[in-house]
Amino acid sequence: MNDQSDTETHTHAQETMMYLSRDGYVRLTPETLLATPLRHLLSGLDEDKAMPSHTGARLTRIAGYTEWVSSTTPILTLGWDWQLDGASSQVHYASLGTPRSNVMLVDAEQHDLGAARTLMLLETAIDTLAWQEAVHRHLSTRYA
Repeated sequence: MNDQSDTETHTHAQETMMYLSRDGYVRLTPETLLATPLRHLLSGLDEDKAMPSHTGARLTRIAGYTEWVSSTTPILTLGWDWQLDGASSQVHYASLGTPRSNVMLVDAEQHDLGAARTLMLLETAIDTLAWQEAVHRHLSTRYA
Protein backbone atom coordinates (compact mmCIF):
# COMPACT_ATOMS: atom_id res chain seq x y z
CA MET A 1 0.00 0.00 0.00
CA ASN A 2 1.46 3.36 -1.03
CA ASP A 3 0.79 6.61 0.70
CA GLN A 4 0.29 9.76 -1.36
CA SER A 5 3.96 10.81 -1.21
CA ASP A 6 5.07 7.39 -2.49
CA THR A 7 2.61 7.64 -5.38
CA GLU A 8 3.78 11.15 -6.22
CA THR A 9 7.43 10.08 -5.98
CA HIS A 10 6.83 7.04 -8.17
CA THR A 11 4.95 9.11 -10.78
CA HIS A 12 7.77 11.66 -10.75
CA ALA A 13 10.26 8.78 -11.05
CA GLN A 14 8.59 7.51 -14.19
CA GLU A 15 8.96 10.98 -15.71
CA THR A 16 12.59 11.57 -14.68
CA MET A 17 13.82 7.96 -14.60
CA MET A 18 15.93 8.81 -11.52
CA TYR A 19 14.64 9.00 -7.95
CA LEU A 20 15.79 8.65 -4.36
CA SER A 21 14.13 5.79 -2.51
CA ARG A 22 13.50 5.51 1.21
CA ASP A 23 16.26 2.88 1.45
CA GLY A 24 18.85 5.44 0.29
CA TYR A 25 19.33 4.08 -3.21
CA VAL A 26 18.94 6.27 -6.25
CA ARG A 27 16.97 4.16 -8.69
CA LEU A 28 17.47 4.66 -12.42
CA THR A 29 17.73 2.67 -15.62
CA PRO A 30 21.07 1.59 -17.08
CA GLU A 31 20.46 3.96 -20.00
CA THR A 32 19.97 6.90 -17.65
CA LEU A 33 23.12 5.95 -15.74
CA LEU A 34 25.22 5.88 -18.90
CA ALA A 35 23.75 9.23 -20.01
CA THR A 36 24.53 10.91 -16.65
CA PRO A 37 27.96 12.56 -16.55
CA LEU A 38 30.05 11.74 -13.50
CA ARG A 39 32.90 13.96 -12.33
CA HIS A 40 35.93 13.12 -10.27
CA LEU A 41 35.47 14.09 -6.62
CA LEU A 42 38.60 12.72 -4.96
CA SER A 43 41.21 10.00 -5.02
CA GLY A 44 43.79 8.85 -2.54
CA LEU A 45 46.46 6.30 -1.83
CA ASP A 46 46.06 3.36 0.51
CA GLU A 47 48.69 2.75 3.14
CA ASP A 48 51.46 0.48 1.89
CA LYS A 49 50.85 -3.02 3.21
CA ALA A 50 54.12 -4.66 2.28
CA MET A 51 54.20 -8.40 1.99
CA PRO A 52 56.90 -10.02 4.15
CA SER A 53 59.94 -11.13 2.22
CA HIS A 54 62.57 -13.54 3.45
CA THR A 55 65.38 -12.12 1.33
CA GLY A 56 66.03 -9.08 -0.80
CA ALA A 57 63.61 -6.27 -1.52
CA ARG A 58 60.17 -6.47 -0.06
CA LEU A 59 57.13 -6.91 -2.26
CA THR A 60 54.88 -3.85 -2.31
CA ARG A 61 52.01 -2.47 -4.31
CA ILE A 62 50.63 0.98 -5.00
CA ALA A 63 46.88 1.09 -4.59
CA GLY A 64 44.15 3.53 -3.72
CA TYR A 65 40.58 4.61 -4.13
CA THR A 66 38.57 7.05 -6.22
CA GLU A 67 35.13 8.61 -5.80
CA TRP A 68 32.97 10.11 -8.54
CA VAL A 69 29.67 12.02 -8.34
CA SER A 70 27.00 13.42 -10.62
CA SER A 71 25.71 16.97 -10.62
CA THR A 72 22.12 15.70 -10.70
CA THR A 73 19.46 15.75 -8.03
CA PRO A 74 19.56 13.27 -6.47
CA ILE A 75 23.35 12.88 -6.59
CA LEU A 76 24.80 9.62 -7.84
CA THR A 77 27.95 8.39 -6.13
CA LEU A 78 30.34 5.80 -7.53
CA GLY A 79 33.59 4.74 -5.94
CA TRP A 80 36.05 1.90 -6.38
CA ASP A 81 39.52 0.75 -5.46
CA TRP A 82 42.39 0.59 -7.93
CA GLN A 83 46.00 -0.50 -8.11
CA LEU A 84 48.93 0.27 -10.36
CA ASP A 85 49.50 -2.69 -12.62
CA GLY A 86 52.96 -3.08 -14.09
CA ALA A 87 52.57 -6.57 -15.52
CA SER A 88 52.60 -5.30 -19.10
CA SER A 89 55.28 -3.12 -20.69
CA GLN A 90 53.57 0.02 -19.35
CA VAL A 91 52.25 0.86 -15.90
CA HIS A 92 48.52 1.56 -15.80
CA TYR A 93 45.73 1.96 -13.26
CA ALA A 94 43.39 -1.04 -12.96
CA SER A 95 40.13 -1.14 -11.03
CA LEU A 96 40.11 -3.58 -8.16
CA GLY A 97 37.18 -5.31 -6.47
CA THR A 98 33.57 -4.24 -6.65
CA PRO A 99 32.33 -0.66 -6.88
CA ARG A 100 30.60 1.22 -4.05
CA SER A 101 27.55 3.25 -4.97
CA ASN A 102 24.15 4.58 -3.95
CA VAL A 103 22.73 3.33 -7.28
CA MET A 104 20.19 0.55 -7.77
CA LEU A 105 19.47 -0.04 -11.43
CA VAL A 106 15.91 -0.74 -12.51
CA ASP A 107 14.20 -1.92 -15.67
CA ALA A 108 11.67 0.09 -17.70
CA GLU A 109 8.89 -0.96 -15.30
CA GLN A 110 10.93 0.33 -12.30
CA HIS A 111 11.70 -3.19 -10.97
CA ASP A 112 15.12 -3.58 -9.35
CA LEU A 113 17.69 -5.43 -11.44
CA GLY A 114 19.24 -6.66 -8.19
CA ALA A 115 22.58 -6.12 -6.51
CA ALA A 116 24.63 -8.54 -8.66
CA ARG A 117 23.41 -7.19 -12.00
CA THR A 118 23.72 -3.58 -10.77
CA LEU A 119 27.34 -4.19 -9.73
CA MET A 120 28.12 -5.75 -13.11
CA LEU A 121 26.63 -2.77 -14.95
CA LEU A 122 28.40 -0.28 -12.64
CA GLU A 123 31.70 -1.96 -13.55
CA THR A 124 30.80 -1.44 -17.22
CA ALA A 125 30.02 2.23 -16.48
CA ILE A 126 33.44 2.61 -14.82
CA ASP A 127 35.07 1.32 -17.99
CA THR A 128 33.44 4.17 -19.96
CA LEU A 129 35.02 6.86 -17.76
CA ALA A 130 38.47 8.34 -18.43
CA TRP A 131 39.17 7.74 -14.75
CA GLN A 132 42.81 6.67 -14.95
CA GLU A 133 43.92 10.07 -16.23
CA ALA A 134 41.80 11.95 -13.67
CA VAL A 135 43.17 9.85 -10.81
CA HIS A 136 46.74 10.33 -12.03
CA ARG A 137 46.31 14.12 -12.28
CA HIS A 138 44.74 14.34 -8.83
CA LEU A 139 47.44 12.21 -7.19
CA SER A 140 50.22 14.12 -8.97
CA THR A 141 49.03 17.40 -7.48
CA ARG A 142 48.07 16.03 -4.05
CA TYR A 143 51.22 14.02 -3.39
CA ALA A 144 53.75 16.15 -5.32
